[in-house]
Parts: sequence; C-alpha cells; structure tokens
Amino acid sequence: MIKDDDYELDSAGNRVLIGLTSDETAEFFRLDEIISKSGPPPVNDNDWYRPEDRRWLELYEKHESARRPFLKSSKTVH
Repeated sequence: MIKDDDYELDSAGNRVLIGLTSDETAEFFRLDEIISKSGPPPVNDNDWYRPEDRRWLELYEKHESARRPFLKSSKTVH
C-alpha cells in the first residue's frame, strides 16, 4: 500500500515515489492498474510471473530499497 510518505519531489518538482523517476512512477501505477484488472496469474504455470508482474516488482523493489534509508534519516529523535 502506497502512502503519502512514500513520495518525494524530484528536481523538476514532480511528485514521485522515493527512488523512482517520474517516468518510473507513472509506469509503476500503470502496471499496478493492469495487474489489478487482469487477476491472479495461472496457478499451474511453472513460470507464473507475467512480464508486467516482473517489471512492477522491479520498480517496487527499487522504491523500497530507496525508501527505507530515506524514512530512517527523516525521523526526528525525541
């Protein structure tokens, strides 16, 4: 689930997912919509990941890898 603190502004002032470019953010949400409409992949196929599933996962992992240190560094100590 994507939340408000998963975003940052890029150098052009675009609101993007942390760690992704503007184009990658748009691609992530486009793929997310395609995947949600197409339903689960076939269960009986050994290689069940579709190309859009793989690409979505690549973008998600890139975002998550960048987000963790970003959020840790932005927390205030009380």
